[in-house]
Amino acid sequence: MKILLTGANGFVGSHIVEELILNNYDVTCIVRKNSNLKWIENQQIKLKYGSLEDKQFLKEVISETDAVIHCAGVVRALEWNVYNEVNVIATKNIIESVLENNTNLKKFIFISSQAAMGPGFEDRMRLISDRENPVSDYGKSKLLAEQEVKKLEGNVPYTIFRPAAVYGPRDKDIFTFFSMVNKHIAPKTFNKHLIQLVFVKDIAKIIIKAINTQTANNKIYYLADGKIYTWKDVADIIAVSNNIKTITVPVFDSIFKIVGSVYEIIGNIVKKPQVLNKEKINEMLQTAWICDNKETIKDMNFEFQNLENGAKITYNWYLTNKWF
Repeated sequence: MKILLTGANGFVGSHIVEELILNNYDVTCIVRKNSNLKWIENQQIKLKYGSLEDKQFLKEVISETDAVIHCAGVVRALEWNVYNEVNVIATKNIIESVLENNTNLKKFIFISSQAAMGPGFEDRMRLISDRENPVSDYGKSKLLAEQEVKKLEGNVPYTIFRPAAVYGPRDKDIFTFFSMVNKHIAPKTFNKHLIQLVFVKDIAKIIIKAINTQTANNKIYYLADGKIYTWKDVADIIAVSNNIKTITVPVFDSIFKIVGSVYEIIGNIVKKPQVLNKEKINEMLQTAWICDNKETIKDMNFEFQNLENGAKITYNWYLTNKWF
């Protein structure tokens, strides 16, 4: 089967590439001419250089494929227009191209985000049937992109995945916590913040399952290992899994907010989005980011990697690749 993948050179996308190759798929990746191909340059894939804004280019690549995995997107930006152009308009262009040029497509898979649903509740997990309430421009853009994907219904089967906070080799975001633990620090917020995580390789593996799973057609799924953590729990598990002794350091929410503001100012000065900003901190400080993954496990017959093993694999990758 021929697979067309967007976002292949990114953190999640590069792991999807590896899993597709392991499963003997014929993989074509859409990349820009200035894309950093570090993580995929040695893979047995075809590269198509072009833009998701170019409808003629999209017509050519989409008409030649059996399935599309749309992973491309921007996680942080300085303004809404960037989120809209990269996450929403690009998705709209792809969907329109599919409907115009390849309604024989076997599956369209979209990698969305838990941010599209918005934060949940301390006393219960978020259900897919709950009303969406994104609290960031990123989350809003992902929700709008999902709405574009749903336009395929009745013509092409689709599956939408909403991953929780993603960690694993090559990640630059939760790496911050691994780095702190490596320095023997376990941060603890005074207020309770509940989160869930998903190991990046699980996303790649579950996509393989979804390609040929009929029960996943036209459905949305949460991707999370099912356990509920505080950020202190995450730091402790990273530490224990890697035999690191840590000191608990209490941190007020106000400190995170100040850090987010400082990073945002820096980003505006250098005209480049930073790892943190006020919106990312606001997302992080919500009471609960917890979702129900029972449908995912049932329909996909899938067992998620636990954080203990995932943290050990990830920490050792950072160590081996000298990220600390």
